[in-house]
Amino acid sequence: MNIENLIKTMFRSFFIIVTGIITSMYVFCLVFYPDASFSLHDIGGILVMAFVSDLPYLLFYSSKELSKKQMYIRKSIHLPVLLSVVLYFACLWDWISINHTKEVLTFVLLFLFVYIMVYIICKYQDKKLADKLNHRLRERYRSQ
Repeated sequence: MNIENLIKTMFRSFFIIVTGIITSMYVFCLVFYPDASFSLHDIGGILVMAFVSDLPYLLFYSSKELSKKQMYIRKSIHLPVLLSVVLYFACLWDWISINHTKEVLTFVLLFLFVYIMVYIICKYQDKKLADKLNHRLRERYRSQ
């Protein structure tokens, strides 16, 4: 993936990640801390978490087109790296306690939900773009 497409993907996924984090935090706090309230510091943490969650996308940078095998390898590296980064910051900011198995498990499940949501939305948007380009190409070459 070239740098221009990578930055576009990261920018697009940032907002999806923010939405997913807010939704996940709502569910997480509803289950474990129903009387929790959020400060400006917490909102800043959400934005920083979304930015930090975007950084592992840099694993997909390549100056040449990646083969399917190379892409699968990078995807298989991306998920554990991303999960490690997110867990690190969640523990650092006391969003979760690593000693509470239920908290960690719920956090990981919510993380996977956000990961899948970002993946599906990005794939859908890529498919829409490809369909639009293909439609324009068909129109152009039919008229000639």
